[in-house]
Amino acid sequence: MLYAIISSFACSAYICLAILILVFGKNSPTQRAFALFCATLTLWSFGSIGQHLLKDSIWVSLFDRIYFTGSELFILTGILFALTLTEGWTSRVYRLILLGITVRMALYQTANWGWNLLSQDFPSGFWFVSHQLFCALESLFIPLIVYRWGRASSLYRQKIQANIIVVSTISGTVIGVLVDFLSGTGGKNPISCTIPLFWVGAICFAILRYGLMRFTPAQIHRELVDRMNRPVFMIDRSWTITDLNDNAKRLIGPSKPPIAMQQVFCDNEAIEKRAAAVMQTETTEFSHTGFIRSTNGNLIPIVTNFSIIRDAWGGSIGILGVCHPQFDLEDFIRRYSLSERQTDILRHILSGNSQAQTADALCISLATVKTHTTGLYNRLGISSRSELYALLQGEKPKDIS
Repeated sequence: MLYAIISSFACSAYICLAILILVFGKNSPTQRAFALFCATLTLWSFGSIGQHLLKDSIWVSLFDRIYFTGSELFILTGILFALTLTEGWTSRVYRLILLGITVRMALYQTANWGWNLLSQDFPSGFWFVSHQLFCALESLFIPLIVYRWGRASSLYRQKIQANIIVVSTISGTVIGVLVDFLSGTGGKNPISCTIPLFWVGAICFAILRYGLMRFTPAQIHRELVDRMNRPVFMIDRSWTITDLNDNAKRLIGPSKPPIAMQQVFCDNEAIEKRAAAVMQTETTEFSHTGFIRSTNGNLIPIVTNFSIIRDAWGGSIGILGVCHPQFDLEDFIRRYSLSERQTDILRHILSGNSQAQTADALCISLATVKTHTTGLYNRLGISSRSELYALLQGEKPKDIS
């Protein structure tokens, strides 16, 4: 009964953690992978509960199968979590190893569900012993991935996170194997499903103390980014735009991150070199004059103020880019003989403001803004913001004669 209570506690803990990660974290692939990992731990613990509560029932063989399924799937999902966390999917070697582990597990699960061989051979038969040895060896693939990630990173927090995962995984693997063999020697069912509680505890510590899975540029200053009346882009260390505010979307057109930086910033190589140089100094800001490309292919001249985002330990984790579209407005206004109110509307459009923001700034109604915007567009012979940007770059307006 004591083992059943311990397993029930572990099962509840895994369920709660998966829910917390999904509800309170950013919906990222890493967090979804960790929630899946918790789900397999829940399955493993559920099998253990049935083994101990129904050990004299006809249903015990079903829970035996569930237990050994969870014990192997937890390793598989743990590897998936490590690969997602470290972006290790780019390694062909890692993918081949994962494929080999998956094939091995498929073979053993066939023996498990077909003939219940893993449970029947517990604690010293071939199938159980080989299962334990394979699982122990395969679980060490997790710290190997994370260790290499930590060694390659220049961020202090990632090195610490890697150390936490490596130490807790190796310790948990050794303890889990010993616990299963000792419980088998004592005539008890295996109870190693509770050991990952220590591993999960270490992950929770890394989440709370070092921002594991959540400390990304896209989540820093999110409220600030939304409130800024300029187009703003969040760029991570891999030169990927991970987030952008509504003003940026209005500037370049409908876009959904992640977006490769070179798809938007035409001279991204020069920006990358400048940012890499700045990151080596105490400076946190620099400006760049160039062009960005809208989704319809138009080039928009801009001045972008970049700010280096650093974590609590001083590591550079991303860049915040605030754009200022550059046009010869005075010449444009004279050429089209725009009224004062049309000029006000034009300036707010180029600042990336929505019509509601423009109404608030000019202290007029939203309906009045829409009327003036329609009048401006008719005056210019256009019908959208993208056509306005194209017109400012010298393209001919539509013929509306």
